[in-house]
Amino acid sequence: MVTFLFTSVFVLGLLAIAIYFWQKPANRSETIGLPPLPEEQRGLFSDFRVNELRPPTENQLAEGPKVDAETFQEAIKAIKAFQESPNRITTTNLLHIAALADDAKNYGRAVELVLMSWRDGSLSDVSAHELQTLFNSQYWVLSSRTRTSGAGFVLKETLSSAKRELESTNKPI
Repeated sequence: MVTFLFTSVFVLGLLAIAIYFWQKPANRSETIGLPPLPEEQRGLFSDFRVNELRPPTENQLAEGPKVDAETFQEAIKAIKAFQESPNRITTTNLLHIAALADDAKNYGRAVELVLMSWRDGSLSDVSAHELQTLFNSQYWVLSSRTRTSGAGFVLKETLSSAKRELESTNKPI
């Protein structure tokens, strides 16, 4: 009986060693093939480089310029008139022409220009409430496409910060 026990343990040991060597990969001189390296990793904005001008797309070329020469000349006249004498009429004219140009960036610049003049006191005949109303009313002159664009989002942020600034001056102490 003891012999049977030793023999069965010996056979099981040999069987375990055989399975171990069968599972183990052979040492060969050839290497295991690795998968090919992935092609260049591309991120969401990988085609965008800072300070690089992009050529216009075919759609942009087909649309042509957004502002015609007449509107551009009116905008320049409105800016000069506002800078020479910032008052209620030139402010309204500047913001209206900037909104008619249908460019959110330009309208945002016009809002910032008016706010700077209001802050330094050169635009004294317009109250904070009137200025806020003027900003909001001319905002709706912009097309819905312009208002919902990326630049439109930045414009909304600009108008929101202007609103907070103007509301803080409207509140009585």
